[in-house]
Parts: sequence; structure tokens; C-alpha cells
Amino acid sequence: MIDPLEWLWPLADAPEPVVASHHVAGWPGGVLDRLTELGLLVEYELAARVLCPECRDHFEEVLACEGPGRATYSFISCPELRRVRVPRDARRQWAVNFAGLTSSLAAVMKLTGKVAELAPARVWRLGRTTWHGESRDVVLARGLTCCDATSVRAAITRARRPVVFVPHAKPDADFWSGRVPPVLALDQIATDTPGGIEIDPMEILAALREAEAQQAGDGAVPVTAEQLTLLIRRQIKAEHKSELTDDVYLAAYRQHGSMRKAAEFLSAETGTTISKDQVQRAVARAGGAAEVVNAEDSDSVVRPVASRSRDRRGKPVIRSQPDGEE
Repeated sequence: MIDPLEWLWPLADAPEPVVASHHVAGWPGGVLDRLTELGLLVEYELAARVLCPECRDHFEEVLACEGPGRATYSFISCPELRRVRVPRDARRQWAVNFAGLTSSLAAVMKLTGKVAELAPARVWRLGRTTWHGESRDVVLARGLTCCDATSVRAAITRARRPVVFVPHAKPDADFWSGRVPPVLALDQIATDTPGGIEIDPMEILAALREAEAQQAGDGAVPVTAEQLTLLIRRQIKAEHKSELTDDVYLAAYRQHGSMRKAAEFLSAETGTTISKDQVQRAVARAGGAAEVVNAEDSDSVVRPVASRSRDRRGKPVIRSQPDGEE
């Protein structure tokens, strides 16, 4: 199934977050319409340079020429055809609407406070949330792997214990001059739904806990995918069941941090198609994502695969849906 957001995130991280008509022409049908419907892309000024609409082999500056009836039309020079007329649609461009994106993210994460721009067109405070009784700023920053990224770093680090979202590319740990904040990539945790953007709170909880563990010097060793595979196979064999149990779904969800990734992992392990909805229903039966994250049932397969740094109790920091509606 096509998720239109997959085409938005790399664009939002680009130095120039504008997409031209010839690029959009290569997108799957409906992607542009959906992104504009959500208010995440808006029409931009007409391009001054375009890909040749005939040979599609070179870019040229658009020139104006007076035609019959004193009408003006656009054209470019072409080595093959000399002069090629450029229709208006070939010059259309769309830009990421960061006002729409930031307001959507703030709403779906139910943050308090107003959205504020901390660095022009690069860093925004989406609002605030509470984690372990402490107020924290939730920040969206883009272009953190660009050559000028250090120029906006201070705008992020001045925020109150920031939780940082990036559209696509995370910076290396040595990008940060001091405390390394939790950094989450939206292309890994956000999906398009009929109601708009949806974010998996499990990813956010996991990122916060991992950041705290690193800062505290926790020596817990993360469990590998191979260890989870072994545990899953042992449980299925022991219970003589061909169908997966909820414990298996929940263990995969905890390990992989999202319902989609858990379904892909389980499908590969079992040789059977496991859908995101199957994982979602198991999470809902367990009381929702927050309950799954905080569960400490020692009889479950979850217990051996959870790292010690994630065993500490904590309230959910950000929620996109009430428990059971993930």
C-alpha cells in the first residue's frame, strides 16, 4: 500500500524543499493530490528553468516569446529541436508547507503551547510534553546532515530538554556539542491514515528511554533480532501452534518499535503474511501501546527480550490515539 508521506519526508529534509513538475510526474498516482489535500504541499512559483519536455535530456532557462495575436508563450532552446514550447504545467512546482506540517504534528501529538519558529525555515518548537514529571520541548528540525547544520544547532539545544524530530536523515552523535537528545525520524514512525498523520508512540517512548540509558551510562546490551527469532520459534514449538500468540506479536512490537516493522519481521520469520493490523489488534488487546511498553509480566516472552534500560516504568510521553485505537 502506498503511503504518500514517503515522498514528503526526503523533500522536507532537502536544502530546497521544492519539487518540480517532472519529478511529480514520476510519483504514483494520487500522491500529489493527497499531500496537497493534507496541506503538506502547496503550489509554488513557476520554475525559471525546466527539463526539456521533448527530449527530457537537459535543463534550460525559460524564455518568453510573443506569438500570434500578441500572446506571450514560453519556450526553451534545445540542441536537438532548436526551440521547444513549454506548457504552463511543465513549469509548475510545489513546496513543503511547514506551517501545515508543524501544526499537524503538534495536533496529532497533543502537545501544549503554541508552535514557534526557532530558526527560519529550519527549526520549530512544536510544543511541550511531560516525561517523568519534567516538561520537555518537542522540536522539528530539518537539514541536520547538511553542511550548514551546525548553524542551527544552538536553536535546538537552547530548547528545554528537547525531543527532536527530523523528517528523514538523523545527524551523527558527534553533531551535538553536549548532551545528545533523543532524535526520531518521521519517515520511520509516521504514517498517513484517513484521518491524517498518525505517529506510533512506542517509537517515542523507546527513544526517550534509550537516551536516558546512554546518559546514565547504563550498560544494558540490546537484544538482537536473532535472539528474538529464537525466542519466537521456541514459544511456537513449545505450544504446538501454527498461529502466533499475542506474546509473540508484542515481543516483536517491542523489539522493532513499530507495528509495520514488527509485521514485516514476523512475516519473514514465519513465511506467512502477517499484517500490521494483526500486530495492532494484539497491542489493543494488551491495553494499548503505553500499556505494552510498561508491561512487566515475568511469565511473558517479552521479559527475556526487553533490555534492562527499558524496564524502568514511565508514563507515555506522546500519544496519537487513545489506548486501543493505534
